[in-house]
Amino acid sequence: MLRTFRLGKLGMLLSLSLILAAAPIQAEQIESIQGARTVDAFQALNLFDRGATFIDVREQQEFLLGHIRSAVHLDLKRDFNDLYLIETLDRNIPIVIYCNSAHCYRSAVATFLAVAWGYENVYYFKDGYFTWLALDLPVVMGTSQDATASFEEADSHWRVSMQDALAQLQVAKANGLVVPELPAMPTLVE
Repeated sequence: MLRTFRLGKLGMLLSLSLILAAAPIQAEQIESIQGARTVDAFQALNLFDRGATFIDVREQQEFLLGHIRSAVHLDLKRDFNDLYLIETLDRNIPIVIYCNSAHCYRSAVATFLAVAWGYENVYYFKDGYFTWLALDLPVVMGTSQDATASFEEADSHWRVSMQDALAQLQVAKANGLVVPELPAMPTLVE
């Protein structure tokens, strides 16, 4: 014989509160960064075709799993400050900064920093890598791509100048370069 279980008002309230507590909390999306232009995937593709430098601010493992073709990897937590340290790089170089998706705060933080450091042609690709990948745009995914897709030679003078400047900075660091202090950052809240 089956027993029936009846939830009282308290039981229903408890069940509802447990369901609500277990529901995922949605992260707030950052729509724009002052001093930068927010772009969607199609605008980012246009910039890609014109030779803009894409900067991937995700962690190393994420980058190795897949990234936008020709992207420069500057992990926000580890390497992104190199962008500040490069004194020889033209601050008007077009750079597109991206992370995984619109819910990833790292690209917003990196975009804010790039603008604060004096870069004048900064694009915030809010939708990020997953949208680029979903639209079947040019990516490199580990070693599984064909020869055409995995060819990552810097194909614009902006990309070449960024890669050269980063390589020179790495050599200087390896030879004991004294790294200057980063400037004080303006506050986000006024």
